[in-house]
Amino acid sequence: MLEKDMFNPIKEYLNELGYDVKAEVLNVDIVAKKDDTVLIVEMKKNLSMKLLYQGCNRQRLYDNVYLAIFNPGYKTIRSKAFREKIHLLHRLRLGLIVVDVEKNKVDVLLDPKEYAFRQNNKKKKMLLKEFTERKTAVNIGGSTRKKIVTVYREQAIDIAITLKDGPLATKEITQLTKNKKATHILYKNYYQWFERVDRGIYKLTELGIKELEIFETIINND
Repeated sequence: MLEKDMFNPIKEYLNELGYDVKAEVLNVDIVAKKDDTVLIVEMKKNLSMKLLYQGCNRQRLYDNVYLAIFNPGYKTIRSKAFREKIHLLHRLRLGLIVVDVEKNKVDVLLDPKEYAFRQNNKKKKMLLKEFTERKTAVNIGGSTRKKIVTVYREQAIDIAITLKDGPLATKEITQLTKNKKATHILYKNYYQWFERVDRGIYKLTELGIKELEIFETIINND
């Protein structure tokens, strides 16, 4: 299918809404006018960076700019990746139309409208808390397939260091690490580093000993 195949379904849809529709007006794919309202539609096979640029460029002419693409299917539209693209369009104040040429059907997924910036205060506090409480700066931005050193991992490392020489009671571990969450971390054992050998007494597992050596090297080289 070609981009021009979307024109008639979009034209019919806009005509039904009372718009006068014309194509290729000074390089603009579709221009529609009803009274004082003017709409611009730019068409591409899929949602590409080129189409986003065209949409933003058309906003220099009128506020109501729509991007039109072939309907990618229900599964794609419901996907996280596509929803993130919709979010981007919303922030750019661009509308989105999907066209099913075979069914001669047009769906408007998004209208151009002002984006209200709302911050997630809970995540904002979590971000600042993680930044403030983290002791090391060993992580490298953009790294993949590498273990990230978080505040939680730092605390687990501190506990593991206290257990290098043998089993200890949770009370001793809490005192040595000065971490009130030590007992919880030992009980949760998220990284499988700790093993309970008796009531309130823990030691390092073989995995804990092995991974502690790796993280100690990383932290000491910070």
